[in-house]
Amino acid sequence: MFLKQEKFTHCSHSVELRELSALQRIEYMEYAAANQIHDDSEIEPMKYIAALNRMDIKLNSMLVAMATVSPEKMEDPTEMQVLQHSIMREWPSDALGKAGKSVMALSGMLPPEPAPGESPDEPSGERDAGKF
Repeated sequence: MFLKQEKFTHCSHSVELRELSALQRIEYMEYAAANQIHDDSEIEPMKYIAALNRMDIKLNSMLVAMATVSPEKMEDPTEMQVLQHSIMREWPSDALGKAGKSVMALSGMLPPEPAPGESPDEPSGERDAGKF
């Protein structure tokens, strides 16, 4: 397989995370789009914060599930739901956030980190695909 791998450690527990395959990336993006929160100005602030936290945990747990699942189990949506719920039950939210970010970085779904001495706000010509 051509997928990159990275060891993720939290509180002396380690797990091997893999880059998402092209198909997994599509499926994750569809999952993320289906689980977005619609900004409703009439929603109570605490309910909105709770919804944001729920969405963050669900998205990160799905990333971790997809990055750790065997290809055979990936085919069964029920297996994926069981794995995702297991991860949400067993992992602390801060570890989910860090692992989710690692999976996104492995999968090329995050912008590159700024070079030392470079401001993250500085525009980079490399980011604009429309310029030749």
